Amino acid sequence: MKRLFQGTAIMALAFVFLLAASLSVGAYYEYADNYEDATYRGIFADGDSIQVNVQFTLEDNTFTDLSFRQLYYGGIDYLEEEDGTYYELAQQHKEALQYLDGRSVSEVDDLFNPEDAVEEYAEVDGFTAATMRANKIISAVRDALNRGPYSY
Repeated sequence: MKRLFQGTAIMALAFVFLLAASLSVGAYYEYADNYEDATYRGIFADGDSIQVNVQFTLEDNTFTDLSFRQLYYGGIDYLEEEDGTYYELAQQHKEALQYLDGRSVSEVDDLFNPEDAVEEYAEVDGFTAATMRANKIISAVRDALNRGPYSY
């Protein structure tokens, strides 16, 4: 009887973990279909460090004028680099952000597959577009949308 109870408890626990995993995989961010035409700014921060700061304009829920205000990690400001690996990583991130130019807000999550968005800088000294931190860009864009217009 004790073994049966232990087996049942283990199966129930496994079911809970599988259910939680399936819900997190299927989780998504719901984008509005009527953002104001304006300029937006948003960040991705880890701890007390702002790593990604983006700015973009929305016109009819379509991205234009996308840029990084900050791209920083591990004590290195990627935007200040003029050559080498960090410069190329900055270019990789810029190419991913520019992928959104002319696209609808609903296409932001395309960046979860950055290898589809980055071509020219697809591989930089072993850093592939598939492993770049596009989720930080997505988080910064979502932050901007949540904050609302920066300027009109």
